[in-house]
Formats: sequence, structure tokens, C-alpha cells
Amino acid sequence: MDQTLDAILQKQLDTIQRIELFLDIYKCKEFVAADLNKLKEDSGEAAEKLSRTREYLETDRKDVCSQFIKIMQKMRRNELLMLHLWEVGPHSEAANAKPAQSDTPKSMPLKENDNPSKMHLTDYSKSPFATRSKSKDIHFYDFDAEIKEEEFDTIPKYLRGRMQLSELIQFLEKDLIKCFEEKYTLMYKHRKAVSNQHDLTAWKDYNSMQAKFPDRKFITQDDLLHKSGKALDKKSYAKLQMLRYLHILQEVRSEGTVYFLWIYSR
Repeated sequence: MDQTLDAILQKQLDTIQRIELFLDIYKCKEFVAADLNKLKEDSGEAAEKLSRTREYLETDRKDVCSQFIKIMQKMRRNELLMLHLWEVGPHSEAANAKPAQSDTPKSMPLKENDNPSKMHLTDYSKSPFATRSKSKDIHFYDFDAEIKEEEFDTIPKYLRGRMQLSELIQFLEKDLIKCFEEKYTLMYKHRKAVSNQHDLTAWKDYNSMQAKFPDRKFITQDDLLHKSGKALDKKSYAKLQMLRYLHILQEVRSEGTVYFLWIYSR
């Protein structure tokens, strides 16, 4: 009972202090009004500049990522070329052949017997695997993501509840990334390599929807539903929200469709 009275008394004291503060400010209204209006204008201008800066940084990040991908592609081609020259050896006919007119080495396309387990989507689209009707289980560097313990701990308690980091990682790798990989493995195939009618319908839908986000990789909520074969439960939605919080995904809604864009960057 005493605690209740103390709480009521404290609440009244706080209210009195706020009223006194308001009266003090009101007394000097004519002296600070101009300054407050100026502060409001400055805040609006600062917010606008901050927005423009954020847009510039986002554009710059995309440019840097694009340059990084191109550099990695060049490095991969050079690695394949060096491996090829090492296998040929100094005494082969290729080593004794006359050099080409150009000093620029030709890129070495991936061969089917190279049997890579992981590659970039751009390499996959130019490889023999994209021309074969039979799909191959390939993972892509484009969908690499890592969640560290300290990053997981920053997620608000109300959002993660009792979920463990291992559960979130399992959902990310086994469900989400797998869905991305299966989608883009089919989508990046050559048209003639898609013979199954069901796959052809999906292939057309994927390429049609890509026009909405031409420079982004994404899946839809329906893609996740089709992969799991059941509706997403409350726990799955919580995991998606946590991945959004960790800047791995971005959720966008357009014309009644929920899109999950891959935005993770190291």
C-alpha cells in the first residue's frame, strides 16, 4: 500500500515539474520562438541532406560490389588459365605453338568435368551446366552469409525469444539460401535446356518478375511456400524478421506479392 502511495505521489510530483517547466518556457516564448523555428528548419534541411547522403552511399556500394564481382571473375579466369598451363607442361605442343597476336589471355570457360561445387551465378550462366536439361546441385557465392554470435545478440529479445543462433543459421542455409539457389539455377538456364513444362512455366515467371528488380536477387513468399510444401508458421516469420534486422534480407510488397531481396554484403 505504501509503495502505491509513493508511486502516486511521485507521479504527481513529475506532473507538477512538467507543468512548471511548460510555464517557464511559455514565459520566454517571444524570445525563443524565432530560434525554435530556425532549429526546426535546420532539422528539416539536415534530414534531407542525410537522405541524399544515404542514397549516394547505397549507389556507391552497388558500384563497388559490381567492380568487386568483375575482379573476382578475372581472378577465376586467370586461375583456370594457370591450371591449364600447368597441366599442359613446357614440352607440349601447346607450349611450343606460336603465340597469338594479342597478349591478352583468353578466358577459360568452365567445362562440365571441372565439377565445381560452388561458383558465381555469372560463371554458371556461361558454363555448360546452364545448357543441360539435367540440373546439378551447385552452390553460389552470391548467397554466402554469416551470422556471428555478437550480431545475433543485437537482435531484440522480444523478436528472438528463446530461439538459438543454430536454429536461425539452419533456417538460413537449409531453407532460405536453398530456395534462392534452386530458383536461380533454373532461372539462369538457357531456354532450350528447360524441357519440363512445370519448370518452363516457373522459368518464364522468374524471368518476368526479375524486371521489377533488375539488379537484385530475390525470392517471393510463394517460392518459400512451394519449397516447404506448407504454409509459413509464426516461427518462420520471426526468423525472416530477424534476417531483415541483420540486413541479410529486405522485404518489399508490390501488387499483393511479398518479395524477399538478398541485400547481404560482407
